[in-house]
Amino acid sequence: MLWRTQLSRNLLNDMASLFWTPLNGTRDHELHAFEADITDDTEGLVPPQSRDRQSSPHSQDVSSFAASNHQPPRPPLGRPTTKKRFHIVHLSAAIISLLCLALAITAVASEDVSWHLGVNNRQLIVLGFLLSIMNMCFSSVTPTLFLHLEARFGPSTLQNYNGILVNQISSSKLSIVWRLILGIALALPLGLGVAYKTFTGGSSAMVVNVTATIGGTSSYGMFAPPGLQLIGEKTGVSVFSNATLPFAVAASPPQNNSEQPLPSFPQPYGFNILLLGRKSAAMLDIPQPSYVSAVQVLLVGGESWNITAPVFATVATFNHSKTTDEEGYKSFFEDMCEAAGESSGAYTHASMMNDWSVVLLNRPSPGNQSPQFIGLTRDSGIEHVPTCSQFYPFAKLFDTNRQYCRGTWSITRGGIQLVDGSCNGTILPSEKQQIITSNGLFLGVWYMNSLVEFIGPFANSRNGSEWTIPSMATALAAMVWSRISVLNSPISQNEIHYEAPKEWAALTAEEAGVMYPVHDTAKHIRPTLRKSGLLYLLLSVQPLLILCILGLTATVLYSIPLDRGFGLISILSGVDRDSLDILAGAALSGKLRKDVKLNMRSYHDGLKGAVEYQVKLPSPTERSMGNEKLASNIIYH
Repeated sequence: MLWRTQLSRNLLNDMASLFWTPLNGTRDHELHAFEADITDDTEGLVPPQSRDRQSSPHSQDVSSFAASNHQPPRPPLGRPTTKKRFHIVHLSAAIISLLCLALAITAVASEDVSWHLGVNNRQLIVLGFLLSIMNMCFSSVTPTLFLHLEARFGPSTLQNYNGILVNQISSSKLSIVWRLILGIALALPLGLGVAYKTFTGGSSAMVVNVTATIGGTSSYGMFAPPGLQLIGEKTGVSVFSNATLPFAVAASPPQNNSEQPLPSFPQPYGFNILLLGRKSAAMLDIPQPSYVSAVQVLLVGGESWNITAPVFATVATFNHSKTTDEEGYKSFFEDMCEAAGESSGAYTHASMMNDWSVVLLNRPSPGNQSPQFIGLTRDSGIEHVPTCSQFYPFAKLFDTNRQYCRGTWSITRGGIQLVDGSCNGTILPSEKQQIITSNGLFLGVWYMNSLVEFIGPFANSRNGSEWTIPSMATALAAMVWSRISVLNSPISQNEIHYEAPKEWAALTAEEAGVMYPVHDTAKHIRPTLRKSGLLYLLLSVQPLLILCILGLTATVLYSIPLDRGFGLISILSGVDRDSLDILAGAALSGKLRKDVKLNMRSYHDGLKGAVEYQVKLPSPTERSMGNEKLASNIIYH
């Protein structure tokens, strides 16, 4: 037991020298008395030399500890200052947030910047990063505003100040108002981070050098789109159906069988149909298939190329000569009908088995295929072609030729689409008309079933529809174009060793106008966020709030006796020590049973001043603050 007594004395002396902080001279006496009590309890067990305090190795420490109580007081460490209207930190936050706003707007509004960012969602990533920085700036200034508002308009409770400083809506005894305000402040950046992502559906374009990008000159001509060149037996029927299907769908009546109005003109359909008006339609030449395929390789999902080029087109236009010169029109019809009757495939009909038939009349092949008579006549039988006199009342004459036009296409990974176009009515020179005027197309042999599907409904169920003439013009232009595309296009024969049909003069593909170089312009379009004023306003929310906060704290709330540094140190520095007893018991928990008011008072003598804080229970008759206000240019302690 002797070693236990000695250990107890040594441990006691160590604790006294390390942790006890004496407040007055009596504490040293109490220390010696406490040590004597322990010695008395172990009197019979301690050897004589152990009872002597002077023999203890720690006796010198206890003596010096008592002597240290008489050291002179240290000077205060606080930094007195005047209240500033603006702090460097707050001004920096405002400047940084405004710079982030400028960068965010540039990332959306600038075509060049947004186009480069529109890959792999990089635009969304950049905006999210900039919004995060603006949120950090916003969070750095809101506590100062909230503290001023609580001191000026709130109950000025210690719990409210604590909740604002720690920014926790679950803080003990925090008022409902501040829970809502802090919740909104926390939810604001989350809402902004979600809201800006809803502005999808925009696009940004960049002009590209076609020659440098594709690696060759752009060629246009009478081609089928990529993948359709080798379909079928080169009759042109499959290409005709593929090209006209978008128009047929758009022109068909809805389920209630009410006719749709004609669109505004010119109106594009599919990859090369351009409805020029109520009585005219054009089939525009398209980019070479290898050109389209090369562009598609460069694109990723959602991207497209918009190419605009001056091209040639096969145009079918309704002929009004029947009303202006009926005798000449009738004579022309009879001569053509008589000549067609002596030729195979120039005068054909297809019965629709409903008392109506589709009749097509053109000149014998090879020959001039420009004039085309088409009509819906009474059916005289499956094997009986209507006589010329029977067909004449229903026949409608269309002129088909090649014209100068202009088209704009959108190329995506999924295909090519005509999005805009125009034709000025200028007819190409005669050598470029020979693919129509000196060719053997035999249209009636191959296209009658397609015509039944395409214009047959206008004989009965859609009789009198204003879509009749536009549909006939589109069908005739598409027949001539598709037939030439599969018969005479260099793509369908041999791109290198191309030979024109013998009916033509010795013309090259470019001279005949079936394939020719074009100087086109192209834009590479990428999906980006919409350039919306509402989006710019959304991005401006936090910077604008920061400016408002700085303005309020520098003007209306400037006289409140607290500043940006308000917190634990400032409260401990200025608190009335005698008022702290009410907080006893909360040293570890940090929680109080009731709301406790923190009064703020300021004093000054014209040069110097002081801010005092007093902790007390709230009184129903007392205002949240006294009338004391901070004066400008006064150094407060």
